[in-house]
Amino acid sequence: MDSRVVYFISSNHERSSIAEGWASRLYIPNTVFKSAGWADARKSSLTLEAMKEINIDITGINPSIIDWHDLQQADLIVLIQDEETDERINLEPSISQKVITWNVVNPEKRAADPVTKWVLFQEICDDIALRIRDLEQHLSAHAV
Repeated sequence: MDSRVVYFISSNHERSSIAEGWASRLYIPNTVFKSAGWADARKSSLTLEAMKEINIDITGINPSIIDWHDLQQADLIVLIQDEETDERINLEPSISQKVITWNVVNPEKRAADPVTKWVLFQEICDDIALRIRDLEQHLSAHAV
């Protein structure tokens, strides 16, 4: 049986790697989760620490730039962006029908001091967790 691919994308791969980390906890048969950044490929220590705090190890998720071929092959694309601060990614119209957008704060652009940035990373981990739970219900209802 073919696998369904869900692709999480964000500007610098931090929020999308958090989403992939949460999604890796789901048991949805025949579903593969991937993540990437569109402008940059990095993962800050705060991303790793925030996820480690909730016992999800994302050190094995390597920062990468979007693979446009993978986007074409994906069954669902979750575009994670901060509508107020992130530059808008232009996706090809041919894939627009399989894109959903999550407006999630970009801590790198919302805070300069480390304490505030840490709090924002913790908050986005919680925000993304809730969105993944909703996504799980959607994916389970539309199983391959």
